[in-house]
Amino acid sequence: MQKAPPVNPVEIARIALKRLVESRLPPTPENYTQFYNAIATIKAPDDKTTDELKQAWQILCRLDDAAGEVSNTTEELLSALASSGEHMVSSLGELQDAREAHRTRSVPVEETHGRLESLLTNLIDSTSTIQSTVQTSHGDLAAIRESMRHIEEDLAHNRMMLGLDPLTGAHNRQGFDHLLAAEVKRARRHTGKLSVVILDLDDFKLVNDRYGHLVGDQVLVHVADLAKAVLRESDALVRYGGEEFLLILPETDQNGARYVIDRLRVVAARTPFMHRSERIDVSFSSGVAQLKDDENGRALVLRADEALYRAKANGRGRVELAV
Repeated sequence: MQKAPPVNPVEIARIALKRLVESRLPPTPENYTQFYNAIATIKAPDDKTTDELKQAWQILCRLDDAAGEVSNTTEELLSALASSGEHMVSSLGELQDAREAHRTRSVPVEETHGRLESLLTNLIDSTSTIQSTVQTSHGDLAAIRESMRHIEEDLAHNRMMLGLDPLTGAHNRQGFDHLLAAEVKRARRHTGKLSVVILDLDDFKLVNDRYGHLVGDQVLVHVADLAKAVLRESDALVRYGGEEFLLILPETDQNGARYVIDRLRVVAARTPFMHRSERIDVSFSSGVAQLKDDENGRALVLRADEALYRAKANGRGRVELAV
């Protein structure tokens, strides 16, 4: 039987809290405990993952700094406009008073003309201040927009370099071939055991049709999070297609791979995806293949895909082992 992965309480707690919020259940100790216990295993980050997290953290810090600049510039602009606006309102009020005094002749003409000249000067100054503030702020915001554009380019570049799917955080197809080839070589050098599992979410099109693609994306993220929770440090999760995920399981035979699938199915049943208090149950069909002595990674995946095809043909939630 496949050995259970090591437990990382912090990561389990994070996922449990996230699922509790999504479910819109009261944050009681009982509900939290239920979600926490549903996720029993988690992989710890290796050195590569730590480096990736450091890069991501640096980018997030830059984004936070840029957001802070936007916020500060906006606050300064609003403050300056408010101050100048108040001054203009006050001057307009005095201008109205002077006009009324001139109309009723309650104030000498010379004094009225003097007050009008002074008030008009103040209004011109206030208008110039507002115009200058807007022009300066426009320049600041343009510079910030340019900085944000560079950050977005960095994010796209890092996603490509890290070989990660931007939606789920799983490995993407670009990095998959290299990852699988390395595991095949490692299996040849050591135990020779390596299994691949392809998961396909059942009736996923119905989720998109009923709830929309944004909710469908959230379901994919939900499934990816659960899969990450049950995988070991040495395992890998790949976003293989639209609603397909591929698991690379080193030092694992078909029986061990079947154990991982069963474990994921149990966790998915205990932590359903919630949309506006509505439970969306997710099931998946699976094809499993174990590396043979005379095959490469491409042939291994092909056999897993053929097994998945048989599983889908036999109904929902099925698992088929490759021949």
